[in-house]
Amino acid sequence: MNHKRRLAVIDTKFPWMMSGFRYWENFYINQERPDTFFFAVQPHSDPFPAKVYHLEEFESVVIRHGITDVYCVFLNLTLSLLGENVRGNDKIPGSNSSWSIKEIIEKYNLKLHTTLYPGGGLEPSTPEEYIERAGRSCETVFTNINEVSDLIPKSIYNPGIINSEFYKMQEKENQFPIQLIFCAGNAIRKGFPTLVEAFNRLNDDFHLHIVGNWSNELSSFTNRNFTFHGSLNPLQLRQLYKKCHVFISCSTQDNLALDGFPTTAAAEAMATGCILVSTNARKDERMFQAEKDYYEIKENSPEILYETLNRIRNDFPAIQQMGYRAARKNQSLLDAKMNVRKKLEIILADS
Repeated sequence: MNHKRRLAVIDTKFPWMMSGFRYWENFYINQERPDTFFFAVQPHSDPFPAKVYHLEEFESVVIRHGITDVYCVFLNLTLSLLGENVRGNDKIPGSNSSWSIKEIIEKYNLKLHTTLYPGGGLEPSTPEEYIERAGRSCETVFTNINEVSDLIPKSIYNPGIINSEFYKMQEKENQFPIQLIFCAGNAIRKGFPTLVEAFNRLNDDFHLHIVGNWSNELSSFTNRNFTFHGSLNPLQLRQLYKKCHVFISCSTQDNLALDGFPTTAAAEAMATGCILVSTNARKDERMFQAEKDYYEIKENSPEILYETLNRIRNDFPAIQQMGYRAARKNQSLLDAKMNVRKKLEIILADS
């Protein structure tokens, strides 16, 4: 790694622990390269071990401290920084041309690096030309989805990250009721009706924990063996994951958004030893294999979800061992510190 190079990281709302993997990635970037400078379009107030500058201060920091490289995450922010987020009347969701640092990049010959994960303006309906623009303008592109790797041959596969040191595995109490958890933001693609229909058929051997902004949907439950938690911060989530046995993800793919596999919440829960029961509409088998590492269910199929949960109950706690094995695999593949180190070695390698 070239220590003569100086990295700047730009995020939208930061430091914000609820942003999940982005917060922890930046945390470990700071740990690995304490000379990194961090910028936010909208500075937030969560604790972070380094000063976070407003994006308006970017050029002055570049001049004073010799920034050579810039890193960001998501397509919408990447194109915004490049000033290339608008084509006619079309606009990448979440992009903002006022965030452009294109002239500064060109003036000081800065190298831009990005990670293009699902979400952040990368949707099934996103025109391919936007992805190609990012590929042409960025020195390095990391991704974990075929939509990007197919269009940008130079892109580097990166499976995503979780904070393995934070979401550590510990063996769970193997007693009934089996503790289920569903954690997601309220969106059609999260498949909440599938969860409701399956859970309403389950007996008292199960208890469901619901996390997220689902308060208006709770009346559809006839099975009252559930606890609604609303939105939780990472510390609260970690405590809940530790007591739960099964994480349920019913995500579907539509034209509005794009979920990765597993979702960040699912990966974090897996890291604590939760058994994953999930759809895999993307047919992504690069990390986890159905039946070996998790139980795959079909989209919009309450019957299969119901049968899968009963299958777990009938062979519980033996099936819990699958959760522990997957947790160890999860942490070896998605460990934030390890993946940040690999990214930095590539971004700051000698030319």
